[in-house]
Amino acid sequence: MGSSMATGVLYEEHVLLGASFEESAVTGGPLVIAYAGEKNLEELLPGAVVADLTGTAYLLVSGASSQALFSAATAGRPLAVGEAAFEAVLTGEGRLLSVPLALRSGDHEHVLLDPTPRGSALTAWLGFLSSMEQDGYAPYAQTSVEDASEMLVPLLLSGERSRDVLSDYVRTAGEALPREGEVSAVHLDAIPALVTRVPGPGPKTWLLLVPAQRARVIWRSLLSFTEVAPAGTCAARRMLAEGRPWASSLPAEGPVSVPRAELERWGVLREGSDFVGARLLET
Repeated sequence: MGSSMATGVLYEEHVLLGASFEESAVTGGPLVIAYAGEKNLEELLPGAVVADLTGTAYLLVSGASSQALFSAATAGRPLAVGEAAFEAVLTGEGRLLSVPLALRSGDHEHVLLDPTPRGSALTAWLGFLSSMEQDGYAPYAQTSVEDASEMLVPLLLSGERSRDVLSDYVRTAGEALPREGEVSAVHLDAIPALVTRVPGPGPKTWLLLVPAQRARVIWRSLLSFTEVAPAGTCAARRMLAEGRPWASSLPAEGPVSVPRAELERWGVLREGSDFVGARLLET
């Protein structure tokens, strides 16, 4: 774990804060579980909490055929550039594998984030789909699926004061924080970042994708606010599960059969059969 790729660029910051780690099933590096003396979320969310999601399933899907791969792999609504939504990902047998947060960050760029234990299966499945070949034809040969944390570090900021905290950073003329379900390129104290207002119920939550070389600056700056506390991945999972109907219906690991009507009720499935697993999806 000597390199930043293995440990994450904020590893030393977490050690200084008394973090406890476990080995990531996705990257093999350390995953922050919690911090020494970390309070429960009920006490923290009236203010704000920040979590480093390095080591979770955080995938950049990019390249000439990235839109085709994303459309096949995810069963939710199509995303325009600058949109975000939770999307179902099904196996070829029509079983639910994951419900990641999906962002479309460019014409040929998508990001998928699933910090739950299901993320390792999502990562393996996307890797398998991207390398598929039939009769010598590889439909997604011009697309890469990779962990993006060495480029942009994923930070989750949540809580009632989270917007106030973030607003203090946005000072560039013409820039503003995104609305719910939107992704915006903004400068946080002159540092370029992608900011997503995570859609859905639960505490106000933002995903900040910040350049790896400036992540330490942003991390320390956020923690300089008296209302902001660090939180581990366990707390981040709870924040993202709050008020989302699929969270209580999915086991920690393994694909599960969920009827089409239920997925539609959750808002993570589109009409039609143009995605992997559609034909075998339970009616």
